[in-house]
Amino acid sequence: MAIPHAPDATQFAVATDSHRSLKDLRARRPGQPVCVVGYGGDQQGKEGVFQHFNVRLAVVKFPDQKTLGYDPQDLLLPCEIHEDGEAFFEIRHCTICNQIFPLTSEEFRAEQERDTCPECQP
Repeated sequence: MAIPHAPDATQFAVATDSHRSLKDLRARRPGQPVCVVGYGGDQQGKEGVFQHFNVRLAVVKFPDQKTLGYDPQDLLLPCEIHEDGEAFFEIRHCTICNQIFPLTSEEFRAEQERDTCPECQP
């Protein structure tokens, strides 16, 4: 799904070994594509774009124009963002602790896909 944001997709972050959620990022730019996890409700598992911080919550805007606040650790980064701005999310459940985590682009393309979260990695 294409998420509307600034035309230069290169300014936004993708999942890396050390940065997998919005909480992990130092530079949080408005328009950063994110996927909501953890929080119950209608938007769980949906993609949106980070807008700004409101007290301690990250405000996310969804394609239907709804805006809601989330804990930044519940907002996962995409695996890839293509030049046209389309964000792709590859999210998995850890086989050990059942925690949800995003794959990095390298992990997604690896011959053997990662099946444990970074915290459970041996």
